[in-house]
Amino acid sequence: MANSMSASAREYLLLRRHSLDEWRAMAQTSHASQAERLLRQANSHHDELPPPEHPSDSITYIGTAVLNLALAFLLSSDEAHLLVARRWIKSAIAYPHWGKERMPDHDLDAAWLLFGLGLGYDWLKDVLPPAERIALRDKLAWQGEQLYQYALETEGRWWSSAYWQNHNWICYGGLATVAYALDDELESASSWAARARNNFAQALAFMAEDGSFYEGPVYWRYSFIWFLIYADLLLQQTGENLHESDFLRNTFFYRLYLCGPNLVDTANFGDCHDRRSAHTAAVYARLAGLYDIGEAQWLYHHFYRRGEWQREGEEGLVKPGLWAESGLEFMWYDPSTNPSPVDRLPLQRIFPDLGLVSARSSWQPDALMLAFKCGAPNGIKAWHTGHAINRKKDWMTHSVGHDHPDANSFILIHGADYIAVDDGYAKSKLTAHHSTLLVDGRGQYAEGQYNAFRDLDDSWSARLEATFACDKLVYARGEAARAYDRSLDLRQFTREIIVLADDAVIINDTIESGMEHDYQWLLQTDAPAEPHGEGRFTIRAGDSVCQLHALQPDEARHRLSCKEITANPTSAKPDWIIRRLQHSLALSPGEPRSNCRFSVILDMAGFAVESQPAQRGLVASLRKEQTCWRIGIAKGRDGIMSDRLTVDGRFFAGRWHEKSLAQYLAVDVSSIWLDGELQLVADSPINIGVQRTDGELRLKAFAGAPTWLRFPSSRPASLRGNGCAADFKYDEMTGMVWIQLDVGETELVVN
Repeated sequence: MANSMSASAREYLLLRRHSLDEWRAMAQTSHASQAERLLRQANSHHDELPPPEHPSDSITYIGTAVLNLALAFLLSSDEAHLLVARRWIKSAIAYPHWGKERMPDHDLDAAWLLFGLGLGYDWLKDVLPPAERIALRDKLAWQGEQLYQYALETEGRWWSSAYWQNHNWICYGGLATVAYALDDELESASSWAARARNNFAQALAFMAEDGSFYEGPVYWRYSFIWFLIYADLLLQQTGENLHESDFLRNTFFYRLYLCGPNLVDTANFGDCHDRRSAHTAAVYARLAGLYDIGEAQWLYHHFYRRGEWQREGEEGLVKPGLWAESGLEFMWYDPSTNPSPVDRLPLQRIFPDLGLVSARSSWQPDALMLAFKCGAPNGIKAWHTGHAINRKKDWMTHSVGHDHPDANSFILIHGADYIAVDDGYAKSKLTAHHSTLLVDGRGQYAEGQYNAFRDLDDSWSARLEATFACDKLVYARGEAARAYDRSLDLRQFTREIIVLADDAVIINDTIESGMEHDYQWLLQTDAPAEPHGEGRFTIRAGDSVCQLHALQPDEARHRLSCKEITANPTSAKPDWIIRRLQHSLALSPGEPRSNCRFSVILDMAGFAVESQPAQRGLVASLRKEQTCWRIGIAKGRDGIMSDRLTVDGRFFAGRWHEKSLAQYLAVDVSSIWLDGELQLVADSPINIGVQRTDGELRLKAFAGAPTWLRFPSSRPASLRGNGCAADFKYDEMTGMVWIQLDVGETELVVN
């Protein structure tokens, strides 16, 4: 390398954390594995070049190829990488426009090439022949100006101001990279950099603090990386730190909790190319190092040990793809972060902005995992903030084409088997593709088009109303009436969904309207449900068998159907069509009605399920060998009452083992009687979960106001509340402990 001394001394874009000599040393030591993957990827480009004419396909891979070749050359001084990088650059320069089928020079292809070739220019300009350096510089300047002018001209429309859209982050990320690469040579570059900075600062502030991402886990895998690219560029170039963001800090957990039990499969809400193309080594490495997330570091290494990264690199449908990010993975890997296995994390996590609940019975590969979604389009923060901006500026900031009309829908996975599925990518977004509700055959929002939320105002929305979890019992409640057209006069569509460990899932829907309708309760599956009469069905998925028991409505009618779902994931490649078959089970009452209830049990354990006589509400039992679940669901505000169960709340589930009550969960209750024995009294309604083990009683309660709680127990030797010794009273006559709960969540341990 002719200028090795001067080259090693100067600073390079995205490489300023270490000198070039330090990077080279790390490539032989702490980053040896990452360097080996980078060099392998660079070598893969030696025997191929882009076609001489711009293809009818995305050319984003050209940008990452140049990045990886240039970085491989800097680290190894191997002239072969430089020679091949020059050939790739020459091919890219020869295209008069970047992007053919979709918005030439103004969208993703141009942005990806500005990023990769911008870094390539900065990293290689010392060793490029003068004519090649000038040609590359001039091409980057022209393409950057095209993208910048388009952003100015379309402000308030499309990606220029679509703060929650991946095109926004990718285009401004590419523009910022080339701006920094040409900063000393092009006067207008500072304007490009300033506009990108203002956009990203605003976009990050608008993202959900809980880390959730409405476009779904596959688009998270594809586009979230640009927040990290830009924040890293800005920090290294200016010292300004955008990393102090709750969205960035929490978003790994959004991705993790949408993993199926085997951690590879995905709860594929939003537009998802498939159920597996949703992991990224570079992002996990970066988030692990930035925020000391041991679970991200563990998952990063776990996938290497299991061969998942190799599979993803070979089979993943998201392009440019996993191996194309090898250079970023090398730069971002931080070996100082200690791995922490994910099985130390809670089994449930709530993402309130998106209205998303994730729950699993364990972190083992054979667990039962449920994902439930009921929230505003784009997430509640984005939906209402975007409408506020639109009204103030007469803009259109929402571009929600990757979200779906799927309020109150769910995905259920058992091990590697999908019991209740989602449609993933769909050209036409239809509620009929999701496990939720149709009203007279009609779905939610402006369904039937690619953007099912186009031209809707902020009065359209669904919301997650309540969640509560104790051990492996989980309760969630969503309200979705406002997701349906006003002409239907739908006044309530409340869905309660309850997970009973790995035994069963209960779905209870309450629907009210000012008009009579034909309601259809939907379950989406990979294989057709098998009917057995009396509201009973079998769903088979791989090695898993689920028995569906429809307790309400009485004598429900059913219809089975199958549909092909198609999508073209990128208009840059018009002939790429994803196709898949999906089966639906639709349950409906025998005749139109204004009000309706659906109560359905998805039984994973092979229980004998029976409805029980009840004076109030719905009561059912699930029995198998020495285990019995007793379920109570209120039909209104008058609670639940049967010969063995009296509860003044909305829901109760108790598990008896060998005729002894082992645990229960109750929602919105102030009193519980079981078999004539008082189990709980509270001054005001609470949510509570109770678990009994040998010599110990564990309670978890949520109170909306300071409340006295009373529950039966022998006189406690000790009682701890949220880890600290707690004051309590013991009443000898009733044999009950009295303790005052503060507002919020309290965990009690009674010995």
